[in-house]
Parts: sequence; structure tokens; C-alpha cells
Amino acid sequence: MYAVITGSGSALPDPQRGSAGAAVVVDGTILQFDCGSRTMENLMLAGINPAEVDYIVLTHLHHDHVASYDYFVMTSWIAGRRNPFRVFGPKGTVDMSDKALNGKMALHVSYSEKRGRGKPPVEVKDIGPGIVVEEKDFKVTATEVPHWGETEGTTTLGYRIDSPYGSVVISGDTGPSQNIVDLAQGADLLVHECCQPDAGMQVGGEFSKVRKENEHIDLGSPGRGHTSPSELGFVAQKARVKKLVATHLPPYMSVDAAVEMSSKYYGPRQPRGIWTELISAVKKYYDGSFVVGEDAMVIEIGKP
Repeated sequence: MYAVITGSGSALPDPQRGSAGAAVVVDGTILQFDCGSRTMENLMLAGINPAEVDYIVLTHLHHDHVASYDYFVMTSWIAGRRNPFRVFGPKGTVDMSDKALNGKMALHVSYSEKRGRGKPPVEVKDIGPGIVVEEKDFKVTATEVPHWGETEGTTTLGYRIDSPYGSVVISGDTGPSQNIVDLAQGADLLVHECCQPDAGMQVGGEFSKVRKENEHIDLGSPGRGHTSPSELGFVAQKARVKKLVATHLPPYMSVDAAVEMSSKYYGPRQPRGIWTELISAVKKYYDGSFVVGEDAMVIEIGKP
């Protein structure tokens, strides 16, 4: 069992980081969680053929989590895949998939059908909290997490994957959440977003206007629907996870155009020491193994 970070960046484009995604592989079965930009490219860099993915599981339907969904399905189909992707996600996933594949791709699908290729292979289902998939070698469980989706008539979900080799938890986008603490209890790996800086960590940008650090972080008050480094460390420690990987990271050290484009939220180019500050803030609360996520990073969970 191992995990691959298929996108470690934010909702804004960054040549050095794709947007949200992680894959989990159990005994050769491949589950792709979210389909942000560069998902397929990062799977390939980790040695995985995207056309061999078995499940696509979405945390929510914001653009940075589904940006490559249609590209993923269509290119796998064009490359010869005919067995269906099994796709799960919160309310609205069936509708999103239908519009993505039969809307803007309708002409391509119609042309290919006339040539005897059939339709892109998907079996899509809207889901809620609870057991999502249960196979002989693994089980996937979902819980609701606090993000902006609630105001749009849908929910955001976090997931736990359990197998005989260990367990992985994928947070999706979320503020600090008791539901994630409960879901991640004792997990071998927690892949958790860290989109928002601590107060005073970042100079300029809307995300610098956050509440001051609270020694008693309130898991019932998720703020902007994202998590800061201190909050991340607090959540991981409460859950007693063995390893923590931070994702959904700002383009602080990226190329000038990426820094400029994201400046509304992340301000001008930050001092290089901001990453040291981020790590220190997490480790202030969390005493386990912690790494800052990178695209195509592979984390081994366990072997037979």
C-alpha cells in the first residue's frame, strides 16, 4: 500500500505544483482522490499509467479538484480503455460528470461513437458520509468536513482508506475539523490541506488577514474553510497519526508570474524562510513525522 501526491498546490496555477489530488494504491488497485490539474502527469512521474486507475473519488466539486476530470476520462478512453472508471463524489457529481463528458466533449464523443468506440467509460454515483467502497483488500469511508460547499447545496467529504497494510486519510479542503480528527484516529498517513497561513506568517494578500493563533484551537470554528499550519499540527496530534503530509500549498517560491497571479490571496513574493515558519508551526503541536508535500511524492504505507 502506498500513496502518491498527484497535486500539492493551491487553486491557482503554479508550474511547480499541480492542484489538488492524491492516489492510493492497495495490492495493485488504484484509487485517485480528486482530479486537479496535472493529475495524470504526476501519476506518470510516479510510475502509474492513468488509464489503469480503478476508482476516481472526489472530495468536492470546486474547479481545482475536478479540473482534469474530463481530460482524465477522455484521454484514457482515447488511449483504449473500455472498462469503466468507478466514480464517487458528493451530491452533484453525477451531474458534473454528465455535463463534462457529454457537454463540452459532445462533438468528440459523437464522432468517436460513429467510429464504433462507444462512450467514455464511467459509472458515476453521488454519495454521502459512510462506507463508500468495501473490497476484499480495502475499505473507503467518508465523513463530512467544513468547507464552502455547504453554501452551494452540496457537501465536502474527507476519506479514510483501510487495508491490512495500514490506513490513509485524505482531508480534501477543510477547516480544522473534529470529523477529521475522528476519521484519522491512529492512521498511518494523513494527507491534509494547509492552504491558509498562521497570523503574521504571510505579508500581504487576503489570506494574511486571519485570526490570531489560539492556544486552544477550536475545532468547531473552521474559519474560512481552510487550515493553517498551527491548526494542522493540532489536528494531526489529536488524531495521533503516524505521518503527516501537507498539501494545497501556496506558490510562495514559484515563478514570478505565478506569484503575481496569486498575490490577491498570498501577497507578493514571501521570504524563503516562510517554509521554515510553516514547518515550525506544525511541529509546535505535532510530534510525529511531518513533510511538506511535493508533486509525484510517493509515501509507502506497508508491504505484505
